[in-house]
Amino acid sequence: MKGKRLRLVYNPNAGRRKLTGQLDTVIRIFQESGHEVCVHRAGSPQDIEQIAIQSTDVDQIVIAGGDGSIHLAVNGLMNISPEQRPALGILPVGTANDLAYALHLPKSIPEACKVIATGKAFEIDTGIVNDRYFVNVASAGLLTDVSQKVDTRVKNTLGQLAYFLKGLETLPSFRPFRVEFEHDGKRYIEEVVLFMVANGLSVGGIRKLVPRASLTDGKLDILMVPSAGWPETVRLLLNVWRGEKADDEKVKKFLSSELIVSTDRPIFSDLDGEHGPESAWHIKIGPKITVLC
Repeated sequence: MKGKRLRLVYNPNAGRRKLTGQLDTVIRIFQESGHEVCVHRAGSPQDIEQIAIQSTDVDQIVIAGGDGSIHLAVNGLMNISPEQRPALGILPVGTANDLAYALHLPKSIPEACKVIATGKAFEIDTGIVNDRYFVNVASAGLLTDVSQKVDTRVKNTLGQLAYFLKGLETLPSFRPFRVEFEHDGKRYIEEVVLFMVANGLSVGGIRKLVPRASLTDGKLDILMVPSAGWPETVRLLLNVWRGEKADDEKVKKFLSSELIVSTDRPIFSDLDGEHGPESAWHIKIGPKITVLC
């Protein structure tokens, strides 16, 4: 019987480069499970998106990288019709691996390979901001673009600690911004330091940030932290980041399937740790994508 065709795409710079030493093991596990394997080394992060767009010739595409690599792959795959789109497998070799955590994938590369090789197809939600897809989180404001600013070598050496150190560096120069939108017939005008739209359970490796979020409910979790003077703002951010229950009157949380948000000045968004569109934003639930887990 002809095996399933599988394309393995790996980012050699992701997560302490821990895949390169196990590449032969990864290929062996997939081949022994009956897969025809072709391997592509991504020359750049953007290369991942282009490879995904061209992957109509395989049944499965496996991305070895972090959440940013998965983000780029999903944006490429969504250019393919559902009938031709390959299922997505994930080898979690990045720094945070939030989507892999939400899907309960093993941290061990060989064990994750076995899950992909024998795993079942599972459909999860995607989100859309303007014309870009995201899988785990879309955000804007304080600390949200840290992953874009941290040098890859520092990130690979310090892991999640690099995010927090860079985040502290941005505090003195950060300016709150105003968001305006309608939800359930009510108009919101809020001065915020953080605006977040979550699809997954965790963000930046913080596992309790959105503990009740679901990848399959057709809804997005909206979270806003208001500007309340720096001592109070820092306290609210710490509570949110720890997953602790914050004052509902101050930290606003609700579910939505679609939202149109304007801001008082141009604000860039961050999607799954990658650069996202500038405001205004049309945020909505997108079509589902098939993953192997």
